[in-house]
Amino acid sequence: MKFGEIVTGISLLLSCGMMACSESSSTEPSLEEILAEYSVAYEFNDPTNVGLDFFGKNNAIQDKSMPAVVVENGSLVLDGSSGLRIPLSADFKNQSFVVETRFMPTKPSKLGNIFSADPPGGGYDGWMVRMEDSAVTFHIRGGSDDWKDFSAGTISMNEWHVIRVKLSYTAAENLTVEAYKLEITLDGKNCVSEILYNTASNLKYDLGIGYDPHHQSQYQDRFFTGKIDYIRYGKI
Repeated sequence: MKFGEIVTGISLLLSCGMMACSESSSTEPSLEEILAEYSVAYEFNDPTNVGLDFFGKNNAIQDKSMPAVVVENGSLVLDGSSGLRIPLSADFKNQSFVVETRFMPTKPSKLGNIFSADPPGGGYDGWMVRMEDSAVTFHIRGGSDDWKDFSAGTISMNEWHVIRVKLSYTAAENLTVEAYKLEITLDGKNCVSEILYNTASNLKYDLGIGYDPHHQSQYQDRFFTGKIDYIRYGKI
């Protein structure tokens, strides 16, 4: 075999190898595949439509009385003075559900709502994913019951974190009442695993991203300061 033929053969092998690498990298899941378990998703990829729901059914809106929020490089940027309101729909009224959000706090918040169904006053179902100082917390209440509070742990500022909250029906042993398993992970680590005996499906009020849309007490403390890469919610 001539030297030129050897070089040509090697080139073909290298080319095939590169094609194989290219083909393998293209096997990463698409956004549609990633979102298959969700029914509402705010990806914050469109600066011209900040509150766009990927599924087109539950777009978040900007309250006219609030300063405008912006999307930069695929993330919602919140400066601690504004947020987005989500009109309540049946898509959020589920006994079992999952919530996941990727966020970066740039400043500690006293009661900073990241994503919340926080009803005004008592006696209503609700839940919240929020920052309290440097801790990430989840709160849930069924009707007239007291709030049940769970901490996923403290986190660093100016770094990305992912919290995932899953509330699902479970067949608890020797019980005649309905039970739900609450599982919370933070940055891939299991932080909370608890059994609850009620849920928060009977929501009555709008949800909020980054703030409290109902202007409750300590309203100024309820703003989240930082960036949110995505928020995803789904029925289980």
